Amino acid sequence: MYFLSMLTMGGYLLARRAQFSLAVDSYDTWCLLLPRTGAFAFEVSGGSSGVAGFGDVVVCPPGGTLQRRMLRPMSFFHARFSTELEPPAGCTRLPDVGRLRADLAMLDCAEGHADLVAAHVVTDLILMMLRAHRDAPGDELVRRATAYLLEHFASPDLSLADLAAGLGISPAQLSRRFKAVQGITPVAYLRNLRLQKARELLTETDATLQSIAERSGYRSAFYLSRLFTHHTGYPPSHHRNTNRV
Repeated sequence: MYFLSMLTMGGYLLARRAQFSLAVDSYDTWCLLLPRTGAFAFEVSGGSSGVAGFGDVVVCPPGGTLQRRMLRPMSFFHARFSTELEPPAGCTRLPDVGRLRADLAMLDCAEGHADLVAAHVVTDLILMMLRAHRDAPGDELVRRATAYLLEHFASPDLSLADLAAGLGISPAQLSRRFKAVQGITPVAYLRNLRLQKARELLTETDATLQSIAERSGYRSAFYLSRLFTHHTGYPPSHHRNTNRV
């Protein structure tokens, strides 16, 4: 409750859009923007820029300007707030996405105390961001690699060897440095992005499995089905049947 007293909400929005209403905006207070699905390119005044997907939180400080452009249709959480805490400006990757999902689920269920729940969620996001910056070593090369994977994961021709070469290091060095920051290898990170996209398409569209495979970075529906089943414990058809509303 002490932390909640250090934060005042100025407003928040849960939405799903194909494009942002504004490509650029300035704020008198802190603001944050995070995707639940989809991805967006951003630039925060001061030089921080990149691509954000699920698990990323983009923060713009008071008096700052946030430019944003959707790369894919998004559902997202946007909040404006004042706080005595010092959230890190720019993009922060949250290591505990399970906790993030739990926070967002609370917003979905908020009814009579929506503002209080939103304040709790924003406070928890700030605490997670502060901890992530405290615990994770900074690595600009890994940030560039992460942004590239977020933007290009749907390309079946994406090559981690080519990505490493473009960054001027060996694949082994990329894997080691990436895991030190993100907690998983770039191969696993890429697979998770693709499977997350497949989950979204299974839930939100009637597309065939072959179409979903191609839009998720795989050429074969059979391969996607085998991979999906191995990593989730159930086939794509089960996910679609149990998650459609």
